[in-house]
Amino acid sequence: MFWNMLLSKRFISAYALVILMLVSAVVSDQRDILFPEIAGMAMGVMVFPVPHWIRKPVQLWLSPTLAAFLGTYLNDFSFTPLTKLWIGLLIIVILMHVFRVNFGPTIPAGLLPIFLGLHDYVFAISTAIFTFVIMLAAYKVRNPDKLPKGPLTFRRIPDTVIITVALCLWIWLASAANLNVLVVPPVFALIFELFHTETFAWKMVPSRLAVLTITAILSVGVFHLFAGSIIGVGVVNVLLTLIVCQLFKMPVPVAFGVSLMPLIVPAWGTWAFPIGVFVTTGVLMSGCAAYRQFRAGKRQRLMAQ
Repeated sequence: MFWNMLLSKRFISAYALVILMLVSAVVSDQRDILFPEIAGMAMGVMVFPVPHWIRKPVQLWLSPTLAAFLGTYLNDFSFTPLTKLWIGLLIIVILMHVFRVNFGPTIPAGLLPIFLGLHDYVFAISTAIFTFVIMLAAYKVRNPDKLPKGPLTFRRIPDTVIITVALCLWIWLASAANLNVLVVPPVFALIFELFHTETFAWKMVPSRLAVLTITAILSVGVFHLFAGSIIGVGVVNVLLTLIVCQLFKMPVPVAFGVSLMPLIVPAWGTWAFPIGVFVTTGVLMSGCAAYRQFRAGKRQRLMAQ
């Protein structure tokens, strides 16, 4: 099973796109080209197709691209970094609601340039290029006959408000405690999507938490083992993440984004990073499960009346 996937045309294509991003960053000496979530998007479209991602392929390009440009533009204002993150998150969530975007990675695309303090548009331009390729791949793998029929259930405004406030508070906590390891953009994307699902239960937390935490541990280990090699770290970490997903029989596309995060920020390359991923994922994902249980109980009570 693993070897079949490893040798599949879809994985090779997704893997090649990630390698192209890594090579581009090295050859151009522009680390700002690196956007870890590109790996998650590629895997979530080509290898582990996420139905609501590929339902509207154009969103895979426009949403993160516009968010990346918005995040970079906000750095021209004299707000504090925390305020910029809050403003960026709020604007992105509002626009996602107005244009009915169901693509969680839009959030890290907008937050990362703010978090990194980027003022040029290298990150935004590279995001536009790589997500355009992912959009084309989505059109290629998209099979309308296998997609959910009927109108897509969209997010409830109260749910969106609650999870947005929760993410803002989490970002504030990370800033107040000076713990950058608690800021995990790919996990924020996952949490935003999970919070709006109708069937997320407690039993679904452990496997996803394990995949993300083990991925973070391995990614930091490889980062130190291949110190200074962007390509080496990226190539090995993507493969290891695939193995972890296969072992747990739990495809988590954002895990591939987590695997590349040590290449971006020094704090994410320390052994505190897996702890940050474990705490962030555990707390926020448990909150998702608790909220969904509360919603289910409330629905049952209303039906019983």
